[in-house]
Amino acid sequence: MTFTAQINCTCGEVIPSACTVRTKNGITAVSAGFHRDGISVDPERGAVIPVPLTGVKRYMADRRHSEFWCSPFFGGTDFSVMPSETQLLLCEKEDGGWIAVVPVVSEDYKCILEGTPDGLAAVMYSWCRNLDTVRGLAFVMAQGDDPFALVHDCVTYALELLNNGCSPKDKRRYPEVFEYLGWCSWDALQIRVSEDGLVEKCEEFREKNIPVKWAIIDDMWAEVKNFNDAVYNSRGEMFRLMHSSSMYDFEASYRRFPNGLAHAIEKIHAYGIKVGMWHPTTGYWMGIDPAGPAYAQLKNYAYTSPDGRIMSDWREDKAFCWFNTIHRFFRNCGADFLKVDNQSMTRRFYKYTGTVGDVTRQYHRGLEASVGLNFDNCMINCMGMASEDMWNRSFSPVSRCSDDFQPEDRPWFTKHILQCTYNSVLQGEFYWNDYDMWWTDDTQAEKNSLLRAVSGGPIYVSDEIGRSRAEILKPLAFDDGRILRCDRSGMPTADCLAVNPETSGKPLKIQNITGKSGVVAAFNITKEQNPVTGLVKPSDVPGLKGEEFVIYEHFSGEFAIVTADEGVEFTLNDIDDYRLFVIVPYENEFAPIGRTDKFISPAAITQQIGEAVTLYEEGKYAYVKNGELIELE
Repeated sequence: MTFTAQINCTCGEVIPSACTVRTKNGITAVSAGFHRDGISVDPERGAVIPVPLTGVKRYMADRRHSEFWCSPFFGGTDFSVMPSETQLLLCEKEDGGWIAVVPVVSEDYKCILEGTPDGLAAVMYSWCRNLDTVRGLAFVMAQGDDPFALVHDCVTYALELLNNGCSPKDKRRYPEVFEYLGWCSWDALQIRVSEDGLVEKCEEFREKNIPVKWAIIDDMWAEVKNFNDAVYNSRGEMFRLMHSSSMYDFEASYRRFPNGLAHAIEKIHAYGIKVGMWHPTTGYWMGIDPAGPAYAQLKNYAYTSPDGRIMSDWREDKAFCWFNTIHRFFRNCGADFLKVDNQSMTRRFYKYTGTVGDVTRQYHRGLEASVGLNFDNCMINCMGMASEDMWNRSFSPVSRCSDDFQPEDRPWFTKHILQCTYNSVLQGEFYWNDYDMWWTDDTQAEKNSLLRAVSGGPIYVSDEIGRSRAEILKPLAFDDGRILRCDRSGMPTADCLAVNPETSGKPLKIQNITGKSGVVAAFNITKEQNPVTGLVKPSDVPGLKGEEFVIYEHFSGEFAIVTADEGVEFTLNDIDDYRLFVIVPYENEFAPIGRTDKFISPAAITQQIGEAVTLYEEGKYAYVKNGELIELE
């Protein structure tokens, strides 16, 4: 297979250049290599490489729909309508096989996929002026029967070729704190977060016996002069205030934390709750206030963006010093971990200061070095789904994968579940995915809780004071707060990957695995809100091993014994109908279902020897033996 790049020069000349093609275990890697003295390559569209694909029935393009977030686009055979900024393409073939195309970010150039009038193309650009070279890995692609294995193999091979320090997920370490139930202050207290409010919420958790073990002090704990005496009458007005404000001091707000941040953290710790500190990469949304003490400590590491905000320099040494100054303060106040927001901002703030690959890589190295030094790599990355960020973080383990949670908003839930699950197909190769906070007293609370149960990532809520519902959280966690977490990222089943569940007339099925058992959650998100009928089978869960299985439906308690390719048909009557199927190997006519009062019931099993099962915590337990369901209290 040969590929030719069309090199676009700023003078208008287009120069053909042959690409280098390497293969390994059936995976094809395509790189550009071009240099000519005296020319300048277009920084926005340096090289365009046509990618011919044949035999395609339909596809899913995971595309960057905003500066920070991605979402799936579903197409048929026409690639001309495929959006730009596509960061993963999965094509289902007419013969039932799959094609995966994964664009990457190399030393200097970023590659994305887009549809053109002539079909699919890979586009490389640097966001740097006056380069006379296009060089680097553009994309990897492969064909086969298992779409998830294809994505995994493509990412693995790309990381091997890039050799830039970015690790796959299996080389990263999941933080112990996120094995437990959490809470975030954002929806509850918003920008008026205070010591009194945080303590009141902790007291509520204690009174209701809700085992929250970590809390994020979110936007905005710090001293921001614009907030003093400010009045806003709507969420929109609040956001305008936030996004026009800069941080004066990274000591906590003098009014809302009168005894300082360390005192507030100490009081939260007294409830047995660890504390995470939120901050955006820019300090605050409009950067650092030049009149404040924060600027005095950070000015030597600062950069002034084109719109005038004072923020971190992207160069590794200065980025490290900027973040280490803030993070050292948090650590000295007793904080346990971080959530770092506003990460996909290379294009907005650093464009034309260097190449996109170099700028983003240096900035992330500085950030991660500080997080590693101060918090043992324990961080949630947020607002950072651009591929330049995804391919340049070295070892941070957790990343958000959707727009912000919106309470009491049914259309939002559809957008949210699509983003979380389809975005996880690529991002799940690098990180455990954070499906964001949610409310336990939302009218869609159980749907949201079920979605988090199969996510494989952190589970945390943002209930307002007085409104947390313990009964909604019980199926997610043990009495000590430890969550029953799946082993990998929740993703659509293969038969859902390339079809739009809003219009397909079929349920959206999300699969994951826990130990040797599988789970499949099914949702109705059809636009017409009609009943949808689907089939769940053991082969929906990649890697599930066995010849016979028990499929147990959590909410009804019904079960069936099937082979790997047999299934159970089900119908979801409306958008508030959902199912959870637990799929357990049926060996020697025995299958332990686990704690049936928990969503991920097999995760309650810590040891099995024959039919003898040890549970993490005693409770309602069920198993199938000789074709009969046995339930024990």
